Amino acid sequence: MSVKLTPRLMTAVSYVRGGRLLADIGTDHAYLPIYLCEQGRLTPVTAGNGESLCAIASDINKGPVERADQHIADAGLAGSIRTLRTDGLNGLERYDPADIIIFGMGGELIASILAAAPWVNREGRRLILQPMTHAEKLREYLLSAGFAIVGETLSREGERIYQTICAEPAPKDASPVLTPAELAVGQASYRVAHPEQKELYAELIDRTVRAETYARDARRRAGQESPEQDELISSLEALKGGL
Repeated sequence: MSVKLTPRLMTAVSYVRGGRLLADIGTDHAYLPIYLCEQGRLTPVTAGNGESLCAIASDINKGPVERADQHIADAGLAGSIRTLRTDGLNGLERYDPADIIIFGMGGELIASILAAAPWVNREGRRLILQPMTHAEKLREYLLSAGFAIVGETLSREGERIYQTICAEPAPKDASPVLTPAELAVGQASYRVAHPEQKELYAELIDRTVRAETYARDARRRAGQESPEQDELISSLEALKGGL
């Protein structure tokens, strides 16, 4: 079995570190860990429970775990990738994964999963996250919980633009701060060096401005003021103007 990843899944690959155990949460088909093993990006390491593994592929539902098991077996990787049926990160601490991928969930759900597993905020951990909604809520949580955002990548599939966020525990004396615009669409410093990323970033800003303007105008028609929304829209427009 040879796995080919979609553009949004490919954004995780460059953030995964070799020589460490990976956990793919909400894995569905286990395509990411299979691809990383097939490409040699992951090799067996000793997990916290003593097993020699490349990755843990977990999901809360029975069907995705069964599909993952079948795909892993078809790829000849049953001895390298362990599947686990669990809610979020529950039970994964015994494996002690260093890199943790959570894709395909809302930003608030991802934040709640991380908040329920304080062991992820230890030196040497890396979070690779792709919120389907409310990226601003996830970034806000990460900063408040002592993480620093160390990288971001955008991708497009169909009409949708996806944001992938890489975060690590921040140094104790660090106090990272993001503007309202940066909470919503990420930091320009991760985009401008790559023309295709800059183009997607500008489009993401435009889409966010349109959505926020529509919501603000609806509030105004209902007689409600929205100074925070005004500030966000102005901040987004200024961010785009600086590209």
